[in-house]
Amino acid sequence: MRTSILDWRHYPTIARIANMAACDVGRGSETLMTYSRGDLFHAARHLVSGRVGRSGRNGLPARALVVTGFFIPKADQPAAETDGPLGALEVCMALRAIGGDAWLVNDECCEPVIRPAALGFLPEDHVLIAPDVSDSPESDNWSMNSAPRLSDSGESDKRAHGGTPFDAWLNRVIDLVRAEGISTLIYIERVGPARDGNPHNMRGIDITEWTAPLSQLTLMGLHTIGVGDGGNEIGMGRVEDYAIEGVVDHGMDIACTVSTDQLVVAGTSNWGAHALVCVMRALGRTEVDPYMEVEWQRVVLDVIVAHGGLDGVHMTNVATVDGLDSDRYFAEIMALASVARR
Repeated sequence: MRTSILDWRHYPTIARIANMAACDVGRGSETLMTYSRGDLFHAARHLVSGRVGRSGRNGLPARALVVTGFFIPKADQPAAETDGPLGALEVCMALRAIGGDAWLVNDECCEPVIRPAALGFLPEDHVLIAPDVSDSPESDNWSMNSAPRLSDSGESDKRAHGGTPFDAWLNRVIDLVRAEGISTLIYIERVGPARDGNPHNMRGIDITEWTAPLSQLTLMGLHTIGVGDGGNEIGMGRVEDYAIEGVVDHGMDIACTVSTDQLVVAGTSNWGAHALVCVMRALGRTEVDPYMEVEWQRVVLDVIVAHGGLDGVHMTNVATVDGLDSDRYFAEIMALASVARR
């Protein structure tokens, strides 16, 4: 299915989905999303047809790396949070359903929570785990200047052999991107570097020790989409610093500096990912319907929690997202899906 100017007839519906997904739950999402109006439409249109950005697969669904995983180190039982993995898996399954493909990317700290949920739906070789960098002898793992790049000709500028395990992993990802024709890089609730070059959680804590520098994947030159809710996620570099500082606690310290081609801001990042899939549905891709259902989402969330996933606000192992009551959270999921199907 090719998209065209006719897709703009869906824009009122898509704008409504964007506004609903950005419903503020206490972190200024309704303010932050004003810096990326229209991005949800352009991002979803790229996913269904590759018509936006640098993809060479014009007219075909995207083949994407979908990056997620936000580790909560100060919890009684440290683990990845529930916001992010659920939405990321929904996007992966939606892309595969419409004829694209997706590889779910996270890191070793988040793996125990995310891999079991992913392997219920994705092939094992479609779950990519970045190695721990906490013991690396290098001090510049978060430096964007030291990351490998994919040139316009498709040749990779790899790090020298004999580097860290993370360097070697990055090189393997470059090879995968070339071999599989991967066109797109999507970040869903993935923390990125702030002004000091390090990632910080919503409490202002530097979590470099528990976070692989996956922002470096942006230097491969793929089309990029960011989904976030709190200012510290990859993609939020698209928003003015003063806006994040004005509405987000610790905003001055945590605001991510890495931008993406499109940014989807939502009340929770899972809602933002769901909004992407809902817009794919609004553009006519009915194949995504099963993954928009609350029943499917509850099953995935239960698996995430069964393997230690935490509510990121309460830092407890319960089947909730960002401190929201379960009924409130899933009511938004249902409402977005309902609008998309009209």
